[in-house]
Amino acid sequence: MESIAIQHLTFSYKGDQPILNDVSLELPLHTSIIFSGPVGSGKTTLLKLIAGLLPKYGGNCSGKVIIPHGQRIGMLFQDPAMQFTMDTPQHELEFTLENLQIPHEEINKQARDALAFVGLEKLSQQKLTTLSGGQLQRVALAITIAMKAEIILLDEPFSSIDEANRLFLLQKLTQLQNENGTTIIISEHDLHNYQNFSQLVVQFHDSKATLLSPQNILTLLENANHQHSSKLITKIPPLTANIVMKLKDYAISRNQTSLIKPTSLNIIQNKVTLLTGASGAGKSTLLKSIAKLTPYQGEITYKDQNIQKIFPGKYYSKVGLIFQETNQQFLNVTVGEELMLSIKNGHNPFLTSKTAKELLAMVGLPDISQRIIYSLSGGQRKLIQNLVMLIMGQEILLMDEPFAGLDHKSLQKLLTLIEQSKQHFPQTLLIVSHQLDHLASVVDYHLSLTNQQLSYQGGPQNESQH
Repeated sequence: MESIAIQHLTFSYKGDQPILNDVSLELPLHTSIIFSGPVGSGKTTLLKLIAGLLPKYGGNCSGKVIIPHGQRIGMLFQDPAMQFTMDTPQHELEFTLENLQIPHEEINKQARDALAFVGLEKLSQQKLTTLSGGQLQRVALAITIAMKAEIILLDEPFSSIDEANRLFLLQKLTQLQNENGTTIIISEHDLHNYQNFSQLVVQFHDSKATLLSPQNILTLLENANHQHSSKLITKIPPLTANIVMKLKDYAISRNQTSLIKPTSLNIIQNKVTLLTGASGAGKSTLLKSIAKLTPYQGEITYKDQNIQKIFPGKYYSKVGLIFQETNQQFLNVTVGEELMLSIKNGHNPFLTSKTAKELLAMVGLPDISQRIIYSLSGGQRKLIQNLVMLIMGQEILLMDEPFAGLDHKSLQKLLTLIEQSKQHFPQTLLIVSHQLDHLASVVDYHLSLTNQQLSYQGGPQNESQH
């Protein structure tokens, strides 16, 4: 059987120890393969090496990656927005197919078929800038499908997708592999629901990559399903709670379509509120509206003052937003420069009193101060992004998918940091997340956005709405 051959591969980023060291693998074509391992273990790096993006765009490499002749490769990045140049899904697909010199009369049908395959045909003409992170991932997947790539590489493809859409896309990928013999390689931390998809698993650890035995694969996937939880126990905020922000007759619409119907509710001061809902429901739009980055109907007040009447400089010293896409957050080139800027300007004394090395250790990262931020893995960038914004110490921190792309150990490190920080420096956190595992110890209240209705969940054990 033909295979992708990895022969004595060693790769390091500039100034770093090898992230992959003398790795040799045979990855059979026409199979589905998972790359599993902790944050920064080399999964994304190997995907980029297979795609031919490295070492072309940086790093030192020895050894070989041999791709069988004639295999077209498509790759979906952790941040799918980085892949787009056009304004709508339809135009993006047409542009891609034109560059592949697909006959003009076939382009429209291939684009429509690919969007239908991922369930986005109704959004083909919608502006990409208005789509949710989960919807953008589906568009990126549609592009790789429209390309008719024989090898599809997916880097954390479900990090911003709710449970129902995750299952839908896993079924579609399985269908693609079964019907077309496509080679599908997925880098993934969250392995639940993969039992019917994965044929092979490559485990990454300590600069090595090893194919697991069938029994070890079975054990790994069973443990992932057992550990996964989608339940939280929360209470509805009491009437006596201290209110920091109010939404009055609040509503959101997009392209004359209602996302959130008129509602009034309060955000409780110095508490952690989790906001859940389906991909595309309007969760990120809600956070951006509180950050005054997108329009809304009704009124939002911060400490009884309409936020539209608060001078931007003053407001943003009190309210911060962790973007879903990490690349929008950073101002400097290296990790150390970014951390030092945050320490200089931050208001969280628990964190500003520490060195960059100490801060990195708190989130389980080695001293990577000299690393260029954009050479980091998606999970490493996400940890740095969270760390930087916690250091800044605004009274209200809006967190859009802060746990996307994190393995279990990294998630626990970040949750511990959040808990420790809140003990020394109280903050109001409003968190949007599809990742619910292990959040029970941190979350005080649970807001659900379901069927355009925004409401607090409480009482006996509640099934969270993804």
